[in-house]
Amino acid sequence: MQNKPNSLANEVSPYLLQHSMNPVRWYPWNDTTLSIAKEENKMLLISIGYSSCHWCHVMESESFMDPEVAEIMNRYYICVKVDREERPDIDQLYMNAVQIITRRGGWPLNCFALPDGRPVYGGTYFPKEQWKDILESLHTTWDNTPSRVIEVADELEDGIANSEIIHRKAPVEPSKHKELLHATVQSIELLLDQKNGGIMGAPKFPMAGLLKFLLIYSTHGQNSNIDSFIHTTLDKIYRGGIHDHVGGGFFRYSVDEKWHVPHFEKMLYDNALLIELYALAYRTNKNPNYRTAATRAITFMTEWLQSPNGAFYSALDADSNGIEGCFYTWGKDEIEKILGYDTELFCAAYGITDTGNWNKTNVLTCCANNKQLEFIFEIPKQEIEYRITRCLTKLKEARNKQSAPQVDDKIITSWNAMAITALTEAYISFNKEEYLQLAQSAVNYIEQTHFVNGELHRISCKGQVYTQPLLDDYAYLTQAYIALHRATLDTTWINKAENLIHAAQQHYWDSQSGMFFYTPASSKLFIRKMELIDGAIPSANAVMAINLNTLSNITNNNNYSTMANQMLANIAENFNKSGIYLYKWLELALQQQLSPIHIAIPKNMEKIIEEIQSNTIYPNTMIEITENPTSAITLCFSNRCTNPPDSETIIAQINRTKVE
Repeated sequence: MQNKPNSLANEVSPYLLQHSMNPVRWYPWNDTTLSIAKEENKMLLISIGYSSCHWCHVMESESFMDPEVAEIMNRYYICVKVDREERPDIDQLYMNAVQIITRRGGWPLNCFALPDGRPVYGGTYFPKEQWKDILESLHTTWDNTPSRVIEVADELEDGIANSEIIHRKAPVEPSKHKELLHATVQSIELLLDQKNGGIMGAPKFPMAGLLKFLLIYSTHGQNSNIDSFIHTTLDKIYRGGIHDHVGGGFFRYSVDEKWHVPHFEKMLYDNALLIELYALAYRTNKNPNYRTAATRAITFMTEWLQSPNGAFYSALDADSNGIEGCFYTWGKDEIEKILGYDTELFCAAYGITDTGNWNKTNVLTCCANNKQLEFIFEIPKQEIEYRITRCLTKLKEARNKQSAPQVDDKIITSWNAMAITALTEAYISFNKEEYLQLAQSAVNYIEQTHFVNGELHRISCKGQVYTQPLLDDYAYLTQAYIALHRATLDTTWINKAENLIHAAQQHYWDSQSGMFFYTPASSKLFIRKMELIDGAIPSANAVMAINLNTLSNITNNNNYSTMANQMLANIAENFNKSGIYLYKWLELALQQQLSPIHIAIPKNMEKIIEEIQSNTIYPNTMIEITENPTSAITLCFSNRCTNPPDSETIIAQINRTKVE
């Protein structure tokens, strides 16, 4: 019997629409749904995921499409589906609850709650039979002894209320931050995989924000050993299966410690953060692979995620034809049919075998470089490069004729802002005007569409603009404005950044702690939390603190630096125990230890700006153009000014600058 659409059929989120034909009577998260739960005195079953998530698809197929399971869910619970990308504030609360209960998290996230929304139990993926047992037993407990369930909810609420939140201001002691910074980096070093790159163990997430901090630290800190770790990691990611060698771009993470087998969804934010990282790394190490990694990821974004209006969609599914990774993996017989004469060379280069290197198929990884192939096949390097490029083009053409993974067509403010920053940094590093144009097209869309009557919104999708913004939307859009100013020296972007800061202060600022809440004051969730921990994406508070510090240097507004100093002081005491997940805060601490550098360049020598910016990653560089074309270039470190004769001297002085 064909299922009838449930309430999700009226939604626009691709993830919610995926579940609109489930026999489960799903409801969206809203006041009406919560009222129904209270009226019927039924527990909420809150299931959270996202459209490109493989295990979300698995649980849907096994349980949510099963009529027997659906009947139990519908009889006992008010079942709510949430797209975590639309509502990360909801996800934050229930993920926190599940991590308290199980010490782990992930998606799909399934959490049971009282009719008022307070969680009582949860987990991630559950096999069908276990899921049925949980549904029955928890309902029995709620039906027979509701006081036990309410008691658990009270305890969990206390736990959630006291995690990832700051209640009061800490003493501001900047003199201690230098010592804390270096000590924390030493403790982080113990967790780094010097052989394979990244953090030790598996699964392996790129953690591009951590790598960015360590990249800047290796250049301007006091530990040169990290430099080799950074370049090992960047090389391993580039050569591994986490990098899509055929179509460009990066998958979310690898399930193994060698970056070989990815989890195949492609997210806009991962690609944006890695583009930025490779573009920055290229400025101090002209490794052509870094440029290739960044530019081919931009190609992926424009081919697959760019909307007709210039903004970027959210993600590409892990599955196609109902099979994880089907679009990205190859049998050797397929390769032979497509490549013919070039098969042997290509298979040697990318580790392709008859038996396969994953699930009887092949994930492409670089197993031999051009120099090794030159020796093995006795072919000139130029011919190898030409033939490998030809092979990748043929495979891309063949792959694009297959059934493609679904694109999640939500346009998210914060994720687009990350893409704008990444494209701007790529423009600076590679001097490709088209990258700046892509960034400007995306920011134009956000400004024209996501601001309604002057108020920022988080999402646009299928012609609708909706969902109140969260702190990350303000933080990352402010960061993007600052990046655009750095690339263009147009002060209009700084004015826009300051306007966003003032709006964020109005709706998110907590004067008692000196931090920002993640949700606005109008939030109706049962607890209002902050986002402080840096994970795959740097935390909204840390990004906002760096924005404030940077704007202080640019505008000389001491109020901004006072706010940033307080925010860092509130976090710094946690560096010694959680430093690896406070990397963006460490970046702020490093930035504050480096002297601001002001460079004044005569108008007729503007070409030097490009040379300076594309060869340095100093976070506190402020450049201005002087109107007097006959004046000399002035380079000022705090109160000490010099008149360097050329760009090479300026670049050398900047790159030699270390923590005071």
